Amino acid sequence: MTTLQDNKNATLTPPGAGNGHPESLTHPENQPDRVPAICGTCRSPFQAAVCWSPFEHGKAIARQLHCDPCTAAESMRRQREAQDARRERAEREMQYAWERICPVEYRATDEGGQTSVARLDADQPALDDITRHPLGPLGLILRGDTGTGKTRCMYRLLRAYHIQTPRPKIVAMTAGQFDREARDAAGTFTLSAWFSRLASADVLFIDDLGKGKWTEATSAQFWELVDDRTRNGRPLFITTNTSGENLVRTLGLQRDIAEPLLRRLREHCRAIICKQAVD
Repeated sequence: MTTLQDNKNATLTPPGAGNGHPESLTHPENQPDRVPAICGTCRSPFQAAVCWSPFEHGKAIARQLHCDPCTAAESMRRQREAQDARRERAEREMQYAWERICPVEYRATDEGGQTSVARLDADQPALDDITRHPLGPLGLILRGDTGTGKTRCMYRLLRAYHIQTPRPKIVAMTAGQFDREARDAAGTFTLSAWFSRLASADVLFIDDLGKGKWTEATSAQFWELVDDRTRNGRPLFITTNTSGENLVRTLGLQRDIAEPLLRRLREHCRAIICKQAVD
């Protein structure tokens, strides 16, 4: 909708014209002159604002085409369209970011994934407790047998964090991926940058900790990472099938690393045991 239109051929009679005084072409309170017109939207008569040519007496160079209520309604419509466009863009960006964090297997069905949240809620009684865990310095460890939905539950918690404003930086990986990335970073002289990315993330999730034996160098990097994050109040999120002592044995941790590591995890992480729902 256009509110003012160039009108080179329009010749109207401005108020006060004909008295011989050029200053009479300007409204006394710097308000535009108005002339009778028909609204281009609702076809109702109204007083249209008009701008007169300062060079050619009685010639209108721009004229209001729509009444004030229709102009205001059009302005509101455009504002709503702009707000809707911004919201849709933000939702697309959020979904794209989530897809980079969460594998399709663990995304909810309404996120384009394969996890039924209703079924997960029925199968895992601890889901509600897990998803209420607040984002703060206290991390979370989910322990339980294979098939109890630990990973799916943890990703539901991460999703709750992901939709917060401002959106936290989330890094999620499996224990095997952690080992591969640590070794690759060491071999390509990028270990410091890799470590900094994990240490500075608002949320760090390591899935299936203890599934597979790590190298001594990877274990040392994990201890340094746990130490750095807990000292700086950044939470750590872990899923595992094993208890503390078994975890030490499975990962092949040396005693000088194992004891302080377990102590840090117990002090800075809440633990929830995941069990299958009983019919």
